[in-house]
Amino acid sequence: MTTTVASSAVASRDDSPCGQRVSWLRLMHVALIQHRAALVTIFVAFVTLAIAIVIGRDAVSASYASYLAAGCTLAHPIDLGVCVNAANQYSDIPSFTPLVSALRLFPLVIGAFVGAPLVAREMESGTYRFAWTQGVGRTRLVLVTLAMLTLIVTPVAVVLGFLLGGWYIHPYAVINIAVGSHWQSGLFTTTWWMTPVWTLFALTLGTLVGAVVKRTVASIATTVVIIGGVLAAVSQFLPRILDIGAVASSRLMLSYFPLGTINTVATVGVGPSGSLLVRGWFVGPGGLLLGSHAANRVREHVIGLYQSKSGANDPGAAMRWLTLHHYTYWFTYQPADHFWILQAVVGLVLLAVASLCVLGTVRIIQHSRS
Repeated sequence: MTTTVASSAVASRDDSPCGQRVSWLRLMHVALIQHRAALVTIFVAFVTLAIAIVIGRDAVSASYASYLAAGCTLAHPIDLGVCVNAANQYSDIPSFTPLVSALRLFPLVIGAFVGAPLVAREMESGTYRFAWTQGVGRTRLVLVTLAMLTLIVTPVAVVLGFLLGGWYIHPYAVINIAVGSHWQSGLFTTTWWMTPVWTLFALTLGTLVGAVVKRTVASIATTVVIIGGVLAAVSQFLPRILDIGAVASSRLMLSYFPLGTINTVATVGVGPSGSLLVRGWFVGPGGLLLGSHAANRVREHVIGLYQSKSGANDPGAAMRWLTLHHYTYWFTYQPADHFWILQAVVGLVLLAVASLCVLGTVRIIQHSRS
C-alpha cells in the first residue's frame, strides 16, 4: 500500500496524464468546497467594509447636500456660512481615516487569513499526503485553488475600491480637495484597480509564505509582518515614487514658496489644477542651489513681497525682486494625467512580484516530500 501511494505521489508532482482527465471546472468545484473557510473570510471582510463605507457616507450626506444646494464652489463660495462650515467639517471627518486605513488593510487580511493557510494547513495537518496523491497533480491543484480565489477576491476588491474611491471620497474631492485627492497616500493605493492588485499580491505572497513555513499560525503571523511592512514602506517611500517623471517649472509662482519635499495637492491658485506638488527649491546667481538657511531667508522675504499689506497678493513684486537679485524659484509637480501612469507602474510591479510568488510556491510544492 505504501509503495502504491508513493508511486502515485511521484507521478502527481508532474501532473500525470491521468490527472489531465479531470476538468478544471470540476477541480474548481472541489476547491470551493475544500476552502469554505477562506470564502467565509472574504465574505465577512467584504460585507463589513461595505457596510462601514455606506454608514460613513450617510453620516456626511446632509452636509454635502447643503453644500451643493448653496451653490458652493472651491473657487467662489456663494453662501459663505454654509460653504465655510461644510469645508471645515470635511477637513476632519472621524470616519475618513479609519475607513481608508481599513481598506488599505483588506489585502493584509486576505493574505494572512486566506493565502497563508492555503498550503500551510495541508502540510501541517498531513492531509497533503492524500490531497496530492489523487492523480490530479499537486501543481495543478494549487494553481486551480489560487485561480478560484483570484476569481472571487478580484471583483470583491474592485467593488470595495469603487465604493471608497468613486463614491465615499467624492464629496471630499468636491469640498476639500486636499483631503479627498487621489494623490493622497491612502487613496493612491485604494483606487478601484489598485485594491485588487494589492489583494492579489497579498494572496500570492501569503500562499508562498505558507509553503515555506508549513505551519498555519506561524504562516499567518509571518504574512502579517511581511505585508504590513510592505504597506508601511510604500506609504513611507510614496513621495519618492511620485517624484519619478515629475515636471520641473520656474515659470509658475506658488504663493508660499515651499521648500524641500512638498507632497501637496495643488489647489486653486497654487500650481496646475489636479496636479501634485512634489519638491521646491531656490537657485541663486550662477545657477547654484541655495542651502537651507539661505533659501529660507529668501523665502521669507519673497513671501512678504507676495502678500502685500493691503491684503491682495502681488506675485509681480515677488517676481521682480527675484529677477533683480538673480534668484529663481523652482518646483516639480506631477501633472494630473500622470496619475494613472504612475499607478500602472506600481501595479505592474506588484503583479510581477505576485507572479514570482506563484512560481515560488509551485517550485516548493513540487519538491516537497509526500
